[in-house]
Amino acid sequence: MKNLMKAALFDGIDKYIIKDIPIPEKFNDSALIKIMQTGICGSDLQFHRKNKKEKKLLPSGHEVAGEIVEITPGQHNLSVGDRVAIEGIGAGRACLKCFYCNNGQWKHCQNQYRDTGGGFAQYMTRRPTGLFKVPDNVDWLDAALVEPLAVAVHAFRYAEMKPKSIVGIVGASTVGLACVGAAKFLGASKVIISAKYKHQADAAKKMGADIITGVEEGEFEEICKSQTDSKGADLVVESIGGHQTKSFTQAVSSTRAQGTMLYLGGVKVPLVFDMFEPFLREVKIISSLCYGIIEKRHDFDVAIEILSKNYFPYRDIVTHTYNLEDIQKGIDIATNKDSGSIKVHIKQW
Repeated sequence: MKNLMKAALFDGIDKYIIKDIPIPEKFNDSALIKIMQTGICGSDLQFHRKNKKEKKLLPSGHEVAGEIVEITPGQHNLSVGDRVAIEGIGAGRACLKCFYCNNGQWKHCQNQYRDTGGGFAQYMTRRPTGLFKVPDNVDWLDAALVEPLAVAVHAFRYAEMKPKSIVGIVGASTVGLACVGAAKFLGASKVIISAKYKHQADAAKKMGADIITGVEEGEFEEICKSQTDSKGADLVVESIGGHQTKSFTQAVSSTRAQGTMLYLGGVKVPLVFDMFEPFLREVKIISSLCYGIIEKRHDFDVAIEILSKNYFPYRDIVTHTYNLEDIQKGIDIATNKDSGSIKVHIKQW
């Protein structure tokens, strides 16, 4: 195997450039994976918009699927040639010895191995703990959707959503749309979601949303209350995040007394918020990040089951696909929602 690979690196100004860089060396018991497909996450877009002077020396990209080309024999059930979805944020770099690793919450590992690069490249390395085999009927497109779907699955499992809950979702993002299907799969009786664009609303309907609202001031909150005898939804998800705070306050005000507001999108600016009102209503505000093991099952495994059995057509959110060499076109399309984009994928080969 040649020692160089193609990788997309942020230039620290305003675009990605394709460079030949060394194939990452394996660390500890890690595997080398040939990357076949990678999704562009909203967090990728947000990072580079706010860090334009920070040149990337390693490729990013964490919604990744690929084929194992090298692996050290050990206490795992993986082999060369296996097709895998890659949990590269936590389990793939975890020490496997600290408190969090021993409890299956690898994303909080206290002694992570150094980053060797992500999925906007032709190869990457990760430990076997972060490699999840996908069945033959899960193609590369679906396999690269395991990660964002697992984020939604984890959120509801972590929040201990009760069966027959009425769920509200602020924002029809990639994760917001995943939350629609995941909520229904896990037992929600009704799902209400807000969508800014028509193509997002159409996708939400495909995912199984019962009611789709617009984004006019107070519209989502009003619908959540009109569908629940003025109480509010049992559980409301904030799925937008970014550099705004409106989605957070919308989610809290749409949650019923003693209900749960699930903070999933990740608001990245200071939040000025009156906590007294939700305090009076005993609203539980829970944050959820990434994925892990809950009740002896990893969220990736649940997501793979959903995709392999086609419980809902999550693959339909992939609106655009580009080759690695054209990743900047993919970034531009993913940024411009007027283009009709929801999820943009990158193919390496």
